[in-house]
Amino acid sequence: MLGETPSILGVIGVILVASGAYVLKSGAEGDMLEPLRRLWEERGVQIILVVILIYSVTANLDKIGVNMSSPILWPLTVYTLSSLFMLPIMAMNSGDWRNKIMADWKPLVFLGASGGAAVILQMTAIKLTLVSYVVSIKRLSIPLTVLLSYLYLGETDEFWYRIAGSVLMAAGALLIYL
Repeated sequence: MLGETPSILGVIGVILVASGAYVLKSGAEGDMLEPLRRLWEERGVQIILVVILIYSVTANLDKIGVNMSSPILWPLTVYTLSSLFMLPIMAMNSGDWRNKIMADWKPLVFLGASGGAAVILQMTAIKLTLVSYVVSIKRLSIPLTVLLSYLYLGETDEFWYRIAGSVLMAAGALLIYL
């Protein structure tokens, strides 16, 4: 779509990141085909595949939008229009939404500010490098979540499979960096 071609190390890195995510999902049973079976059996997995397909297009559109404007103006425009579109839907389906927002405004402001900063940083990265690299590096939030869940929440279920998948993802990110 954009004519961007990753290096050989970049391609291997993207494959390692995807493989790490696959290992994370395979679980302690060691059944490496389980994630593939879930594609046919679980509605949620099928929906996320549609999301992945949509994101594969919108990530490229983000690059086009950022190149035509800026890493700040593009997400500001997209998220403002998305919010305006979603406002009537939220108002119809959320009952007493005004009071809910007013009651929880502090965490909502924090979430909005941190989410906005993350999007601006992502758009800056998209402007500076290949879209496929940015999308893969963004997936490093998964191993970070695994580590923080272990350290702060005491989550130990399937920890070593999660660490193995995380190491693959980190190795892939390193190859993308090189």
